[in-house]
Amino acid sequence: MFRSGGSTTGSRAYACPPGAGREHDTDNSPSPLEELQGIEQLLRSVTASQEETVQSLLDYCLPGGKRLRSRLVAVVATYAPHNPEQVKRVGAAIELIHLASLVHDDLLDGASTRRSRPALYRVCGSTPAVLAGDYLFASAFDLLSNAPQDILKKVTRAIRAMCEGEIAELLQSDCSEAGYYRRVEKKTAVLMAAACASGAILAGMDQPRIAILETLGHHMGIAFQIADDLLDLEADPAITGKDAWQDIRRGVVTLPLIHFLSTAPPGPPWLEKLAAGTISHEEAGVLLASLREAGSLEYARQQAARHVSLALQALEQLPPSRARDTLARMAADIATPA
Repeated sequence: MFRSGGSTTGSRAYACPPGAGREHDTDNSPSPLEELQGIEQLLRSVTASQEETVQSLLDYCLPGGKRLRSRLVAVVATYAPHNPEQVKRVGAAIELIHLASLVHDDLLDGASTRRSRPALYRVCGSTPAVLAGDYLFASAFDLLSNAPQDILKKVTRAIRAMCEGEIAELLQSDCSEAGYYRRVEKKTAVLMAAACASGAILAGMDQPRIAILETLGHHMGIAFQIADDLLDLEADPAITGKDAWQDIRRGVVTLPLIHFLSTAPPGPPWLEKLAAGTISHEEAGVLLASLREAGSLEYARQQAARHVSLALQALEQLPPSRARDTLARMAADIATPA
C-alpha cells in the first residue's frame, strides 16, 4: 500500500551526514527548538487537503499537545551532525502517528473530551473520525516513504504493537501487574522508543547506542502512562482537558487499581463492576478514596518514579553533551504529563 524507502545508505534524501556519531554537540546545525518549529510547519503542510470539509477535521486534530515524540527525535538527532530535513520529516511522521492513534482511541474509549475540547468523533461522527485518523496515518507514511529501512521497520512495528496493546486493553484478558506492563509497553512506550531510536539512526549512531536510547524511550513511555493513569483518577478535568475517572467508568484496570485489588481486604466486588462497566459516579468516588487509603496511588507514583530513574540510568551510558542534559530534563518531567 505504501512505498517503502531504500536502505540507510541508498536513500539520497536520508543519507547519513559526514561525521555522524561523533561524541560532541554541533554548532552549525539548527537547535531542537528550530527543528520543532520546522516540524510544526510540516505537520500543517503535509495534512493540507483540497477538500474543505476534510481540512476542517484535520485542522481540529493538530493543535495542542507537547509534541513530545517529535521533540525526542529532534533532541536525540543533535548528538551528531545531521540533515535537518530528515529530522523534520521523521519527527512529523511520528507525531502524526501519535495524533492518529488519539483520534481512534477516543472513539474506541468513548471519551467525550480531548485537550479541553470535544473529541473529534463527537464533532463529526464516528465514521469521519476514523477516516481522519486514517488520513493522518497515510500522511505519516508519505513523510516516511524514503526514510531509512531501519526507521521504517521500527515505526511499523511500533504501530502493530500499539494495535495489540489497544486490543488487549479492550478485552482486558489479563488484570495482573505483568499484563498491565505488557499493554503499556505496546500502547505507549513503543512509540517513544521508536522516536528515540529514529533520532539516533539519523545521527548515525551505532547499534549499542541506538539500543540505549530505545531503552530511554521505553522507560519514559511507561512512566508517562502510569502518570496519565493517575491523572485520570486525581486531576481536575478543567486542567487536563479530559474526562475525570474515564478509566474507571470504562472498566479499564490500571496500575493503581491492580495494586488495590491485589492488596485490599474483601469488600465490594470491584473487579466485577469494572468488567461490567456499571460503576456509578458515587461508587467511583468511594473507590478513589479506597485507593488512597490502601496506598495504591502512592504505589503507582513510586513505580512511575522508578521508570524515570531507569531512563536516567540508560542516559548515563552516553557521553556528556547538551543533548544528554536535555533528554535528562525531559525524562525527569515525563511523569507529569498534564
